[in-house]
Amino acid sequence: MDTRKASRVSWKHIICCLILLLIFVFTVGIHINAKGESDGILATSDVVPLAKSGNFVKVLNVQSKSQGLLAGPNDNVTISLDKLNYYINTYNFELNFLSNTFGVNYQDIIDDLNSRHQGVEDFDFSNIGLLLNEEGNVKKYNNNLYGLVEYFYDYVERNPKKVNKKWVPYTGNADYVEKLIMYFTTNIYDNVDVTTALSIGAAESGYYKVDYMLRCNNVFGGMSSNGLTKFKNIEFGVLSYIRMLSRNYYGSGLTTVSAIGKRYCPTYDSFGNKIASPHWINLVNKASNKYKDYETNVNLQDLLNLKGNA
Repeated sequence: MDTRKASRVSWKHIICCLILLLIFVFTVGIHINAKGESDGILATSDVVPLAKSGNFVKVLNVQSKSQGLLAGPNDNVTISLDKLNYYINTYNFELNFLSNTFGVNYQDIIDDLNSRHQGVEDFDFSNIGLLLNEEGNVKKYNNNLYGLVEYFYDYVERNPKKVNKKWVPYTGNADYVEKLIMYFTTNIYDNVDVTTALSIGAAESGYYKVDYMLRCNNVFGGMSSNGLTKFKNIEFGVLSYIRMLSRNYYGSGLTTVSAIGKRYCPTYDSFGNKIASPHWINLVNKASNKYKDYETNVNLQDLLNLKGNA
């Protein structure tokens, strides 16, 4: 029997099988990679539903932390909401404190923040409310707490029916009021000089002891057409005072006692020129001698502990 012919037939079969196998592997490999299923790659033109919403976002070229590959939908669609949850956990004390200050429900605030961030890919820790300027661009604030307070002002303006307007007259001691001023200046409106803010408030309210002013939660002498302005609680009253100094005085370049007093408590000299009241300046300067050496760094936990003892 001639074995050479049989040998040649076997090699032909083997070569044909190898060629078919290579074609199969090559074809299937292209098909799998085109879909992005073999290695977790999602094509940049694909869209996936954003978690907890009906919106859709494009998932772009984001690296997977675990494999160093392009991440699939489960790694990316909740990125903004994950950051929001981190923010809420980080500033939970502040969110509770400001909810009470503004007279709004804490859970309503959380729900509103989640609603504002649905479908939003960008996240700015200093502007949690995604507030826009006149040109329609997201505002930038000096610090995260500043942006949080401004968000609350925006929320109560948009949702007036959700605001508790109950008036709670302050009957506590001066120490808590002073610490509120320190907290709002050093942690939020840091363009305001804390010693000056303490001294003006002390000059206006008898070192935070004048009863009728404290009952109105007004320590800075703010007036309306009905007389002394009444605030819903002492926290909101002090916050309004410091915010006013930041925006209307320091924000306008009025940073000295005499420059502030010219607008805050004006009078006229013998030539008819508008000046700060000399009596008012003396009261403020006297108070500053008391406060200039105070330790003014106050955190929120210190403040809450003081309130319990106020």
